[in-house]
Amino acid sequence: MMCKIFPAFLYVLLIAPVALAQNSVEKHLALDGSIAVNGQAVELSWFDANPPRVGSVIIERRLLGETGGDSWQALAPAQGPVMRFTDDTIKPGMAYEYRVMRTARDIVDVGYWTAGVEIPAIETRGTVHLVIDQSIAGDITAHLDRFGRDLTGDGWQVRGFLAPRGDIKQPVANLQAALSVKNWLHAQYLADPFGQHTVVLVGHVPIPMSGRVAPDGHEAIPHASDLFYAEMDGQWRASPEGFLLEDTLPSDAIEMQVGRIDFSPVSGGDKTQEVALLRAYFDKNHHWRMGLLGDLRGAYGQSDHLVGEQYGLRNIVGAAGVEAGGHHDVGEREPWLWGVDFGHHKGNIYNQDYVNKAVFTINFGSHKQKIERGHNALTALLAQPWYPVAVGWGGRPTWWLHPMALGGTIGEVHRRTVNNGVAAAPYRESMDYYPTGNYLWRNPIWVNLLGDPTLRAFMLAPPARVVTRATAQGVEVSWEASSDVDTLGYRLWRADPDGTGFKPLDGGVAQEALRFLDPDPVAGARYMVRSYGLKDVYAGSFYTLSQGAFDGPGDGVVVDMTLDAQAGQPVTLPLVFNAPQEGVIHAIIEGPAVGRLERSDTGWQYTPPEAFTGGIDLRFTVSDTWRTEMGTLRITVTP
Repeated sequence: MMCKIFPAFLYVLLIAPVALAQNSVEKHLALDGSIAVNGQAVELSWFDANPPRVGSVIIERRLLGETGGDSWQALAPAQGPVMRFTDDTIKPGMAYEYRVMRTARDIVDVGYWTAGVEIPAIETRGTVHLVIDQSIAGDITAHLDRFGRDLTGDGWQVRGFLAPRGDIKQPVANLQAALSVKNWLHAQYLADPFGQHTVVLVGHVPIPMSGRVAPDGHEAIPHASDLFYAEMDGQWRASPEGFLLEDTLPSDAIEMQVGRIDFSPVSGGDKTQEVALLRAYFDKNHHWRMGLLGDLRGAYGQSDHLVGEQYGLRNIVGAAGVEAGGHHDVGEREPWLWGVDFGHHKGNIYNQDYVNKAVFTINFGSHKQKIERGHNALTALLAQPWYPVAVGWGGRPTWWLHPMALGGTIGEVHRRTVNNGVAAAPYRESMDYYPTGNYLWRNPIWVNLLGDPTLRAFMLAPPARVVTRATAQGVEVSWEASSDVDTLGYRLWRADPDGTGFKPLDGGVAQEALRFLDPDPVAGARYMVRSYGLKDVYAGSFYTLSQGAFDGPGDGVVVDMTLDAQAGQPVTLPLVFNAPQEGVIHAIIEGPAVGRLERSDTGWQYTPPEAFTGGIDLRFTVSDTWRTEMGTLRITVTP
């Protein structure tokens, strides 16, 4: 007997396991590209291909954002064995996506490229559904409040939901808890079915287990699938034992972007550690949004399993900006925008032996996609201090990174990777992208994103210290200039006293002045200022808005701190860095240039080298729900 527990969600018997898919015929093609300053011509080339001149070449194009295999349009009749192609039929202000396919007797390879000049800025982004594990919500209240304000300041509307904590050891109860979350999300979606929706899972929100698959070539078993929360109109079936049965998405697509911020797999049941890792994640998330980690333009990559992802990095930072190396060598040397690698297989030693410095990362390896397991290597990479904000298991299938080249979110990269193709349709006709790696994967259920899906590359730094002052003419809003050289001006918004419903005050036009007069103020209203600028990137250029900066009480000036230490001896940082104090968060921005900064049971400790003397400066932020300011902790080391 089958029992209906959700629209299109049924109990049935288990199905036979599915192992690896068939081999892919196509291979990845390394492209390079350049776009004219006036945005009227794009040149694509593939001189690094092996061999560079072979077969027949088909060039196709569509607008970036279009989907479906039939959206690709051929630009010209098939070319001979050429090594470059120029498209002079484009216009500035439009983002384009290209596909180049070469075919010969023993070669079929495909590459993708996106390009555009002066792409308009995105002012409003849609709705974020913030789903929070109720068992830890109270412990991270200050960080959640700031995160919600960050999302608002990035153009999102925010909706919140407290979810029961998951427990995969009790699969029936776990699935019922997951269903309660999905029911809420489904209602939100139906209220705005044509809007843009993103789901952020915070804490140990129930992890649905689905299918009988073996994408890593090991045993075919049910896999964790947060896609269950993002897919709105398919028929998900379940067994009486509490497992979903789908190996592929039942409707071939997820409607929402979705990401998970969950450190339960690496905390070993220690709630104190889990909470500390969540707070640390939201600190580095905030610092990236505020432009405090820099405008990074470098990437690294290695592994034959991740060729497609490495080629995608070329579009984001250029071929010369991609260094050969991995997470645990060059990835620890300096900050990077992107890192793609196999990575160490033991997640339990990541925080002991490694300090990776890539903001966005792809990892690969057996069992790593099983994010529900203890000491999971993907979660451990996300738990690294200071930099990693998003992690995915790449290669099976290939993640298509190139939409981030012009300001796209990591959540959109994830969604395009999942939604690639239609499982029941002819392969070539339905695919947005191919190959999907060494095997043909379409709409797999095991592709999860760890981290915040709303994040993107090339952040613009916001203005500082927004202050309001009542005058006879109205309310004067003033601020300090952004530190970002790409800033062209500033945009202003006003909200109700409770901080909701921000609406533009400036008619959509950026101004260069550092002050603005609101002649018709509303009592108790809140104000937001965002930098407006043009980011020149390898793929072209795009206009963008910074994270919002909000008005708040006081002048926002932070008092710097000092600390004395002895060479080779650990010293404990001030207690304000351990946990929020009355809603105020103190957070170190990055690790020291010399020595080690580590979290212990008693708080943060800095240990200088044995032979070192002198000064070490640690930048930190002080923030509440509304405002963030910077300070410096000066540590003086003596013999």
